[in-house]
Amino acid sequence: MEVPEVFRFPFEPYPIQLDFMKNLYQCIEQGKLGIFESPTGTGKSLSLICGTLSWLTDHDQHKKLQLEQKLNILKKADELEVTSKPSANELGEPRWFTLATKNVRNSHEQRRIMSELNKILWQEERIKKLKQRVQNISSNALNNSESELHVFAANTKKYQTSELVTLEDDDMLIKDDSDEELPVEEPCEEMLDDTKIIFASRTHSQISQFVREVKKSPFGDGIRLISLASRQQLCINEDITSLKNSTLMNERCLEMQKNRSSSTSKTDDGRPLKKAKKSSCPFRDHKRIQLLRDISVTEVADIESLILSGKKQNACPYYAARTAISDAQLIVVPYATLLKKNTRESCGLKLHNNVIIIDEAHNLLDAISSLHTICIWGHQISQVHWQLLQYHQRYNACLSAKNVLPIKQLLFFLSCLMKSLGMHGKPSEHNHQVGLEVECKGDEKMYECSKFCVEAGFDHINIHALVEFCEKTKLPQKLLNFKPVTAEVTPIGAFKTFIGKLQSDRVQKDCAPIGETDWKGTSLMPILEFMRCLRNSDQDGRVLCVKKVLPSGGYLKYLLLNPGALFKDFVNEPRAVIVAGGTMQPNSEFRFQLFGAAGSAQSRIMTFSCDHIIPPDHVLPLVLTRGPSNKELDFSWANRSNLLDELANFLSNINQVVSGGVVCFLPSYDFERQVFEHWIRNNYISKLENRKKLFREPKEAKDVEHVLSEYARSIRQFTNPSSKCGKNGAMLLCVVGGKLSEGINFSDDLARCVIVVGLPYANSQAATLKEKIDYLDNNTASFLPEGEVRSPGQIYYESLCFKAVNQSIGRAIRHSKDYAVLILADHRYSRPNSISSLPGWIARHLKVSANFGPSLASIRKFLSMRKQVEADALKIGTQENALSGGKTDNTTYSHSESSL
Repeated sequence: MEVPEVFRFPFEPYPIQLDFMKNLYQCIEQGKLGIFESPTGTGKSLSLICGTLSWLTDHDQHKKLQLEQKLNILKKADELEVTSKPSANELGEPRWFTLATKNVRNSHEQRRIMSELNKILWQEERIKKLKQRVQNISSNALNNSESELHVFAANTKKYQTSELVTLEDDDMLIKDDSDEELPVEEPCEEMLDDTKIIFASRTHSQISQFVREVKKSPFGDGIRLISLASRQQLCINEDITSLKNSTLMNERCLEMQKNRSSSTSKTDDGRPLKKAKKSSCPFRDHKRIQLLRDISVTEVADIESLILSGKKQNACPYYAARTAISDAQLIVVPYATLLKKNTRESCGLKLHNNVIIIDEAHNLLDAISSLHTICIWGHQISQVHWQLLQYHQRYNACLSAKNVLPIKQLLFFLSCLMKSLGMHGKPSEHNHQVGLEVECKGDEKMYECSKFCVEAGFDHINIHALVEFCEKTKLPQKLLNFKPVTAEVTPIGAFKTFIGKLQSDRVQKDCAPIGETDWKGTSLMPILEFMRCLRNSDQDGRVLCVKKVLPSGGYLKYLLLNPGALFKDFVNEPRAVIVAGGTMQPNSEFRFQLFGAAGSAQSRIMTFSCDHIIPPDHVLPLVLTRGPSNKELDFSWANRSNLLDELANFLSNINQVVSGGVVCFLPSYDFERQVFEHWIRNNYISKLENRKKLFREPKEAKDVEHVLSEYARSIRQFTNPSSKCGKNGAMLLCVVGGKLSEGINFSDDLARCVIVVGLPYANSQAATLKEKIDYLDNNTASFLPEGEVRSPGQIYYESLCFKAVNQSIGRAIRHSKDYAVLILADHRYSRPNSISSLPGWIARHLKVSANFGPSLASIRKFLSMRKQVEADALKIGTQENALSGGKTDNTTYSHSESSL
């Protein structure tokens, strides 16, 4: 298909938006892997929506037209064969034989094409009927009458109280294959073999924002969209949602679906042996779920709207969304649903021939690593070992031999994990074999997976078979409801376990990766996930063993080093994959560590980066290499303590010339604390607050909104012309990579100047980072382009820094009329590698200044000019408004985005 020159858009698109959509359309049509960058405030989401859905609409129409044309050609060929004169073919075969062969071949092809056309027509007709059905349902039919509601409420209460699942010994017992119950998860309806768009973003709030953009777009009335989420987000059964934890909620939901009727088994002498009670969720009514599915398919709805409709229909939103996948054209999911294979398959999401769009992808590799990194604590291992030991002792006589053996192997495996943390017994005699581990500081050791198995002493156990046994028998679910007879929690003593748990809870926030699942049910769940990780290739991951003084506070962590290994399905199966974001520079990690490591040829990768929507004269990007006293600005870890006074004077001068908000990003929380304490001791705080009220990034996430509100209020107060307090705004101290460096819009006066102090390089001596760098240097050097002198590890180390810097810079300039000064305060930003790592719209206009005085003058001139232009525009707008009789343009869509 040809790339169109015009796209359906809610307003006249900017040239960069049109270029974005054209390149996106071409990328999908040619089946490429795209890396798309569009700065925040340029309408990236809307461009993604209109470009992708334009292609999907054209593709569906083109596919139908092609099938019809092929069918007509085959029919005409049959007619020509009938009217042609008989003659022998080149092989001398009789005419009747050749004609019969062609007829069979043509008939087969015609039947195949007719089948495809019938599927398309059937789907179109079905969707029409669905829409008509939803429209024809009156409000009285949609809403339950008062009496029905009372009955439903009573039934719900009954399910939540008197008929809760009570698992007896028969439920806890692991059965043989012939006796094992069928899975309680209902399979999703088979998806039609049509191309779908699967859109993924990091958070549910971003997904909801995307759905709202779809509603506003020209495709909002006709597109069939469904939002998928976990039970934790979609469940409306209070008996399940009260559990809070996702693992417990999943297990409770599955148990409630068994729908067992009351039955009693008897022994030979007539005594009752076992009893099972009926259990069901009142929201799992099939007809109600079908109705909710039809509503969700015919109306564009986000997660919140789906939940409201579910409550209104007394139907489960979770299963309604899953059954709607086959009818949807656009499927919106969070990262975890798409990127984890088990979750993706359980939802019925298929990658084959679909278009995958991953938004906010600047940290995609980190997200993949985090989703597949698992940490298990000493107290968890001890708990499940003791629980499984009690389970084995209670049911040993009832279990078959083939089930007893895996349980004993699992107990041995758990005891080996405990020994590796020094929880009991002496370390294995092989603990000190040379070369088996990479030494780390203190009591940390890093292992390859196979060597960890040898070191821990369970290398002879078939981990694959053990994982399959746990999954097949649902052992985690059985242990979840199993209560040991003894009150003792662990064999090492309740007190030590309690203290160890307190210790692990204290350090877990720092040690556990972002996005790690919060396991509060049976501890076998994270251990089972850890076992799955041990099956990965040696070169793709490592095991970190951390021992503590109290052994139960130690932990084992699997670290994924090669996210590309788990991205191979995305390279091989979908029609096209697009990773998009506001700041995708440096994009080398996407080319080499993601697509390249997943097996893609570099020729299949397509990149697109556009300028910001603002004119070049709306931004003044500066690199300041020296401060007010002509000291070189080198905020490296070894030198930053010598520049605390220089930094205070530097910011004080900036505050004098910048009216409104100044947002200053510092490289770490430790340095921010050091800076603030130094300023207090040396009376710099009062000097800074002569012109701007000073705010700090809060320690707790719950305080962020309050600090931002006070910051915005101070700016409005002090920039008011009637204010006579001498202040001209407010300053906010933040941390690169902290709570305020992503997802916050500092538009207009909230950030007339953004300052990034130093380069936030990570600690290169950290065990996990060293292992990652070593892995890249040893395995990905072949992916580097010709002429690249840096090693893959060095490129990765620098990209970690500049991704965080670019995100911080992107907090300012949020719409086409916004303007700001962007200051990079460190001489290292003037290096060519540093400049090339910045977004193109900044790098192209970046000015490097060796003298502070002229830089301050240029800042003053820039802001003064923009203020004058803003005042003139406001004056002209006021005059035009007066001439038009006070009427304003009430457009339904705005180029600008919302801010604080």
